[in-house]
Amino acid sequence: MAADVRRIRGFVVLPPDAPVTTARIAVELRDVTYADGAAPLVTETVAIGVAIEPGARIPFDLAAPESPAGTALGLACQIDRAGDGVLRTGDLVSTQAIPVPPHGSVSDVIIPVRLV
Repeated sequence: MAADVRRIRGFVVLPPDAPVTTARIAVELRDVTYADGAAPLVTETVAIGVAIEPGARIPFDLAAPESPAGTALGLACQIDRAGDGVLRTGDLVSTQAIPVPPHGSVSDVIIPVRLV
């Protein structure tokens, strides 16, 4: 692995009212440095056909580039029941800021999601 690549690992945590089904799960790392526009995607990981259920803890592992000091990075997650990338009622999404430092590997990150 190149010296400028790091790992961001953790768990997506589902709420007690999550459905029992399978879904597409996307965890994204975005550059949230500037609030005046869409946050550019830095990297993402997508898994298809993942079993979900109330209270589940689903592991994720991202390979991410090092970013310049002063860069603000944040994680986001969508659990997409239809699997098409479109946000719909019944999907689960992260709704709070999950900051990540711009350099160094990170583990045990928790991304809570809520039912839409």
